[in-house]
Order: sequence, then C-alpha cells, then structure tokens
Amino acid sequence: MSQTNDAYAVLRRSILDCEFAPDSPLVISSLKARFGLGWTPLREALPRLEAEQLVRFEPNKGYRVAPATIAGLKDLQVARTTVETTLLAQSIERGDDGWEAELVGAHHLLAHTTAPTAGAVTPESLAWESRHKGFHQALLAAADAPWLEQLARQTTDQLHRHHRFMLNGPDVIARLKGTSGKALRQTFARTLGLSHHTQLMDAAIARDVSAAVALLEEHVGFSLAVYEALWPEMENDHRQTI
Repeated sequence: MSQTNDAYAVLRRSILDCEFAPDSPLVISSLKARFGLGWTPLREALPRLEAEQLVRFEPNKGYRVAPATIAGLKDLQVARTTVETTLLAQSIERGDDGWEAELVGAHHLLAHTTAPTAGAVTPESLAWESRHKGFHQALLAAADAPWLEQLARQTTDQLHRHHRFMLNGPDVIARLKGTSGKALRQTFARTLGLSHHTQLMDAAIARDVSAAVALLEEHVGFSLAVYEALWPEMENDHRQTI
C-alpha cells in the first residue's frame, strides 16, 4: 500500500504542477520508466486520481490528464468563491491578535518575494507560489469549519494546476507579444501584484467583512480574466480545451 501511496503522491504532484500538460496521455510504461515505480502501484494510483478529477479514463485509450478549459475554470471559481468567502467571514469574526499577527507576517513574506513572470518555472516563482498560498491560508486560518476547509484545499489544488498552465502554457509568450500583449501584461500584473493582497489584509484586520468578501470575490475573478484574455476563442466553446 505504501508503494501505491508513493505513486499516487508523485503523480498527483506532477499533474498539479503541470509537468504533464492538460489532456496529455498517461502511459503506464512511460510512467514506470520516468519515476521508477512498479506497474501495480501505478495502476492502483490512477483511479484515485480519476476520483479527484485530475485524470480521465477513456475506453480503448487509457488514462489522460484532465483538460484545462474555461468552463472548468469558471466552475472552480464559483466553488472557490462560495467556500472561501464563507471561511473568510468566519475567520474575521473569530480571529484574535495571534491570527492578525500571522496574517501580517504572511503578507510581509509575500511582499518580499518577486511575482512570477510568464514562460518559466524558476526558484523565485516557486517561492512566490508558496508564499502566496500561505497568505491566503492565513486569511482563512481562524475559521472553524473542517468540511469547508477540506473543500477549499481541494479547490485550491485544482486551481493551482490551471494557474500554473496559465503562466507557462505553450502559447502564453507568443500571445503576450501579440497585438493585445500590453493589455494582457497589465492583467497579469493586477492578478499577481501585491496591492490587492494588501487591501485584503487591511479589510480583514479592520474586521470589515463585507469589504473583505468583495475584495476576495474580485481577486478570485482575476485569473478568469487572464484566461479569457489569453484564449478568447474558447469563451463560447466549452467543449474545447485550452
């Protein structure tokens, strides 16, 4: 069972980090050679990933990484907004001085990290991802709703895959250099910049639930705006992958 858990963990992280592109095939012989894992652990791990909607099984074709689509991202954004705004409101209402200190500390770390740029995964971008996640976790940390917290973690994992692909997908650099490149770069800056996170922190510490929730809703919508700007041709065809 431990070998199956190892296979599951390795494959899951590779999919979430977009080491396997959305919709790419997962051939067990290739996975075995790449990770040095056995046939049985891999065969047992893939259905677990399918249950999490990270992979899909197609009869006569085998397993593939789940696609990234605008329709899927919209669904995830709705889920994140619904869950995290509830957790944020509760966190603000329950948070004490220690929670405020942890939030300010998380913001400080984020402020001293360079935001990622499109086209490459670097040590700096990995540090930003970790600290950005830490900031959002700190925002919600005072809530006491285990089921909602679990849903928030699942949604965050799925969105991480979409965000990683958004920054490093095959056409991103070319599209940023295109005719709408300036507007796209501005959208990226707004999405990844510190300013909106500072506003979120300030509203939370001021115990202004309505302002904080509105800011979080806006923040969640930023990544969708980037997707729609990068791939406008996909907006009206939910069947297609990005």
